Amino acid sequence: MQRRAGQVAQTRERIVDGAVELFAQRGARGTTMTEVARVADVSPATVTNHFATPDLLLEAVVARLMADIQVPDPNIFAGAKSLAARIRVLTASMFAFYERTSRWFNLLGAELTEIPALARAEADFRRSMHRLYADALAGTDDTVLAKTTAGLVHPATFGALRAAGLSLDEATAEVADSITHLARKTRR
Repeated sequence: MQRRAGQVAQTRERIVDGAVELFAQRGARGTTMTEVARVADVSPATVTNHFATPDLLLEAVVARLMADIQVPDPNIFAGAKSLAARIRVLTASMFAFYERTSRWFNLLGAELTEIPALARAEADFRRSMHRLYADALAGTDDTVLAKTTAGLVHPATFGALRAAGLSLDEATAEVADSITHLARKTRR
């Protein structure tokens, strides 16, 4: 019985692996259950046995992606006591996150609002980011600082700085220093 359960779990993982591979190439809308079956080397009926609908398969893929992309969480602030230290940690963590996930956001960006499983994951992600930014700016109620931080620690800003030739570390330092400077200026 345990052996059978292990085989079922392995088959499920192969199906999800195949779906992730295809999503990486074609996006969610460009992937069919039949293609997933081909890549996973199983029959289409096997895919349907594990995932009765494409939405259920997509939810499994989203769960895998969220686990794999390592979304920063409040633990990043451990040991960062000052506002400046939290700003630097937030910037470094988010820019590293954008660097390792840009491919997925570029690929799935248009689908994020159109496909329910992706829209839910995007909404959860945005809520966790809102909380992370609030934790970074704890102790200040400056709305301009909060808005500026959200604008500067943003994938578009990061992309523009990288396109201009800054390294990950240089982009992190420039943005963190700019936000810290603004924070000091507004606290006077």
